[in-house]
Amino acid sequence: MNMHLLRKFVAAASLAGVSLLSWVSCSNQPTEIVAGVTTQLQVPKYLKMVGVTVQLGGRLLFCEAYPVFDGTVTLPSTIGVVPPDDAETVPSDPVTMQILGFRTEQPTFSNDCIANIPDAGEDDVFVVRRRRLSYVADTIAYLPMPLRESCSSVNCADDETCVGGMCESMDISTSDLAAYSDGFVFGNTNTCFSVSACMGESALAPVALTNESDCTFRTLWPDTAPTPEAGHLNVRLVYDSFGVEVLDLDDKEGFILPDPTDPLTFKLAPNMCEGVFKAGRVLQLSASALCRSKRPLQPICEDDLKDIQDGSYGVQGGSNDLCPVEGGVLQQTESALYVLMDSSAAMSEYFGPDGLSFAVETPLNNPIAARTRVGFSYLPAASCSDSASYVSPTFGFAEVGDIRDDIGNSLADPASVQADNPELNLEAAMQGAYSALDALTPVSSAQFNRRAVLIIGNRNFEGSCSPSPDAVAATAQGQGLHTYVVGLPAPAATPLVGDPVTAGSAIATAGGTSFFDATVDEGEGAVAVNEIINDLGSCLYDAPLDTVLSNQELPSDAQLSYLDPLTLTRVDIQPNAQCADGVNVDGFHQPAAGEPVRICGQPCADLRQVLTDAALFYAIQGMQAPRIPVQVSTPCP
Repeated sequence: MNMHLLRKFVAAASLAGVSLLSWVSCSNQPTEIVAGVTTQLQVPKYLKMVGVTVQLGGRLLFCEAYPVFDGTVTLPSTIGVVPPDDAETVPSDPVTMQILGFRTEQPTFSNDCIANIPDAGEDDVFVVRRRRLSYVADTIAYLPMPLRESCSSVNCADDETCVGGMCESMDISTSDLAAYSDGFVFGNTNTCFSVSACMGESALAPVALTNESDCTFRTLWPDTAPTPEAGHLNVRLVYDSFGVEVLDLDDKEGFILPDPTDPLTFKLAPNMCEGVFKAGRVLQLSASALCRSKRPLQPICEDDLKDIQDGSYGVQGGSNDLCPVEGGVLQQTESALYVLMDSSAAMSEYFGPDGLSFAVETPLNNPIAARTRVGFSYLPAASCSDSASYVSPTFGFAEVGDIRDDIGNSLADPASVQADNPELNLEAAMQGAYSALDALTPVSSAQFNRRAVLIIGNRNFEGSCSPSPDAVAATAQGQGLHTYVVGLPAPAATPLVGDPVTAGSAIATAGGTSFFDATVDEGEGAVAVNEIINDLGSCLYDAPLDTVLSNQELPSDAQLSYLDPLTLTRVDIQPNAQCADGVNVDGFHQPAAGEPVRICGQPCADLRQVLTDAALFYAIQGMQAPRIPVQVSTPCP
């Protein structure tokens, strides 16, 4: 052969789900670049063909597409490029290799690529990997070319490639590459990474985000389990496609261990942090500490890789025939919450470092509260005519992230408590709070999901003014303003406290909600606030502001999907044309362009229960609850 050549396919022998491609070379020179093509993408759900192009300098030398599924996975595993037979020296021009993952068959790719090589997001290209490097004489260099979901639909410049969801230079130094070994590609040796042994479902522990800025996580390893060894942590990521990926210990496309002596803390690699996690493409992370961390050149064992590629390992439930719409994560519709909390002497035990900061500040830290504007003021009101003092809250109204710390600091300060127990004058405070809520307008949503007042206290809520608190709540409910009440345990030695349950229940009922009785177990107060936050942050959504969804209108065959982070179960919600505000049917409302998406009936109740369970599980650990996004799915192409 009088040209630079790609070692050509002569056979494809199935090898436990991965095809080992044999090659014929017209050169005996030990100078070669061997690319290893690997993927954990589901096949053929997201990957049906792989395109391969090779350029020398600016000349296209090779271009072909190969099917990756024919009953079993037949992904090209190794691609070798050697210098020409008649070359007296190793060429100095760089070699550019591109691997393109197609979602559909490409019968004309080998002809079309002469004029145009598409990038991710173009011509059904799901993911692209490209590298430019030079030959090194007498070296057979191994070039990893993984097709990763982190780079799905990421379009980079011509001289760039996607790595961990971010674009960077495609140039790589051959001297930084390892010498080729079959053990880097094929999971049929005793050095392969066993997912079933190291990361089986029963071995996985949830993780909690401890530093959002650099994507630091803490593994919530059970106290009853053996103490993990340092360097024996492995991480699994669930993408917004519900596909899973076992991450490498890698500072670009995987995770890193910032403290060698801490076996349970990890960070996502900077590219993964910025390009994947902060881009909202992660549904769930979990970890296991049973085996040494997986290395980039350590292939997954064949049977385990087959389970990942066919979707049988990872998320359970739901329909595997549904695929997420790109950019289809629903945006929570805005809500507003005005908290009225008694600061009388009877409430003194709920202030200070061990007070209600757990019950109020922690739920406000839940991502579900991100689109809720919060106002906070203390009771009692000065008099029955003091409603004007509550039209402007002491804290807020503001986005929860801007006000949470101020509220928490005030609750933690014993000086916030009054010296005695004056009349609550609750009616005046409620009327001022309703006026404040009524005057609010949404910032970016077309309407509010819910506007509500939350009353927290531990003494009689009957009030001393006219009209009564329940009558005030009923009037507000008629205007679309809800009222929640949380009753806390009263100190036994305080004669002015009284019973918060009877009057509190009447106020909540009149306000369109249910009374939260924490008078026996104050821990129920945290449950109550979490449930209230979930009410305000779920079941009504703004359609995504993404051009993929034409004019913010959902596709006619759309369903909604989300992931339960505790059970790793996918839940799909079917459309129901009868779904509307106040209509108790199961399903979601398929809106016209610009209208909110509403979830009704049992699916709404189930979603709120999942949100509450997750919030409380993480709160017990002292950690922030994870996001539980709801996204649009359609039948896969």
